[in-house]
Amino acid sequence: MEAPFATGIADRAELLLRPILEESGFYLLLCELVSGGRGPILRLYVERLDGVAVGISDCVSVNNTVTDVLDAEDLVPESYVLEVSSPGVERPLKRSEHFAEQIGKRIAVRTWEPIGERKNWKGTLVQVEGDVITIRVDEGTEHRLPLPAVERAKLVYIPESKGQKKGGSARKKRRAGRR
Repeated sequence: MEAPFATGIADRAELLLRPILEESGFYLLLCELVSGGRGPILRLYVERLDGVAVGISDCVSVNNTVTDVLDAEDLVPESYVLEVSSPGVERPLKRSEHFAEQIGKRIAVRTWEPIGERKNWKGTLVQVEGDVITIRVDEGTEHRLPLPAVERAKLVYIPESKGQKKGGSARKKRRAGRR
């Protein structure tokens, strides 16, 4: 769980770094400060402005671009680890514009406090109105969740089936044939 000070630091880092990264050809999707085993982790999720997938060399480039800026601003009051990552297939969702881009897709949401006796939600994102999202859960009911109540949210990766044949693995079939 992010502490309130962590959210403030992450927001300030995001405001500081977004224009710098855009000049370098990257879009800063999200910045978060989370607890790590050896102290705080400042995590940056970036995408390339040209639409090409983010690779390791891109992460290294972003790290090199922002390290001196972050050190000069001294936003994190203690020693921290900087992580740069692509959003991945289970991309985090935080702002209403993040959600608006994902309407019709499956998402997982965790709220700070229970809403209707539950904190964890998984279903299809149906609508975004201002700072309220509507999610249709697996039972088929729709629920409206205010974004300030959302602790974490992300896309849910659903692997595409590639015409896999039914009937088990080849190893099981070989074993069964020997009996």
